[in-house]
Amino acid sequence: MYVERYVAVAFFFERAVNEERLADGLRRALDLVPVFGGRLRAGGDALEIVCSDAGVPMTVLDVDASLSDAIREATHPDWGLIDRVDVMSEPLELRPLLTVRVCRLADGAMTLGCTWNHSVGDMGSFMQFIRVWSALVEGTTPPEVLIVDDREGYLDRVLPQEDSGQPICQPLSRDELAGRGHRMPLMREGNGTVQIYFGDDEVRRMRQLFGGESSRPLSSNDVLCAHLVTAFRGMEADPVPWNLSVPVDLRPRLGVPTEFLGNLVQSMFLPCPPMGTANVLAAHIRSGLDDFMQSHLCMRSDRAFVGPVGRSRFHRCAPVAFDPAHRTFIVTNWSRMGAYGVAFDGQYPAFFSPVVSSRAPLSWFGFLNKGFGDTGFLLTAVVPARLAEHLRSPEGRAAIHRFGDPAAERPARAALAPDVV
Repeated sequence: MYVERYVAVAFFFERAVNEERLADGLRRALDLVPVFGGRLRAGGDALEIVCSDAGVPMTVLDVDASLSDAIREATHPDWGLIDRVDVMSEPLELRPLLTVRVCRLADGAMTLGCTWNHSVGDMGSFMQFIRVWSALVEGTTPPEVLIVDDREGYLDRVLPQEDSGQPICQPLSRDELAGRGHRMPLMREGNGTVQIYFGDDEVRRMRQLFGGESSRPLSSNDVLCAHLVTAFRGMEADPVPWNLSVPVDLRPRLGVPTEFLGNLVQSMFLPCPPMGTANVLAAHIRSGLDDFMQSHLCMRSDRAFVGPVGRSRFHRCAPVAFDPAHRTFIVTNWSRMGAYGVAFDGQYPAFFSPVVSSRAPLSWFGFLNKGFGDTGFLLTAVVPARLAEHLRSPEGRAAIHRFGDPAAERPARAALAPDVV
């Protein structure tokens, strides 16, 4: 499922870090975490990460731009913040599993852009590697890393014997294959990438106002997801049913150490009440997450389904949530991954962001992480271009920030990103 997918992120620093120390730390980090320096090898329906010491390309560029310019370009990946991997023409066995690009900026600042293949691991795995790299540059003891050779066997030991019994994927009929090739909702119009900042007080106010519908305390993720879905739905003229997809880190739920490298994430799909308000949906999200292991966990069912299908025929299947008659909004929450807690040369990031393109083949997905200097929350979302433009208008800003005054809550560092809504 992940072999063609690369994830791209960028750390932004107010002053440059010595690139020789960065490179030396990266080399030593790959000694401890060799999966990021290997290559993939496919054989039949099997896929292996081969720790071949093939290495990681690291490029260093001098760029005639300021830190503010670079932050603005986080939503325009062709600008050069990252070293992109060509999955269309480069053979699988030659593709690096991690690339690193350092941009030295004209005002003395620096960006550190990384792309990694999702087959190696999820965001939790990547950040564990970054923490190892950071510690080696800083001269401190690196954190532990758990690498298992047999991931399938490890899953067998940690997964419950029974789950919800409802696999995420389903086979496609002959007519569906002939008509579309898959059920994924192909983009029918131009996309736009927008970044929205929510202040801590704004989110706290949502939690207080929405909490009356829930018997359990609501999290920031609960209220932000509910607010985004209902706000976006209110801005759309098309009255289609909506779903929400929330990826869930299974490590704490399965008792797996945080240092485990791999993909221990499964999405929770929730139908959104047609006319439901944000407080009702927030309570629905909290109930689903609290009951996730009983009602939504399906990793064992997925493995039982995928095994007979085989990797070579997986294109004949599709996630059940991607029904063309519905709109599914995917919100991936990275706010607890500690992106602002890693230091290089004694310096912590002033800003961190996923690097996503509005030319993505899908729309209606976003990444939620902490904002400027680890304050507030920042959503980076790919939505139809018309909605992105509306969100930047005074009317759109008023609707998305109806629970707070973001201008009053923005930290000083927010001035580095003037385009953030």
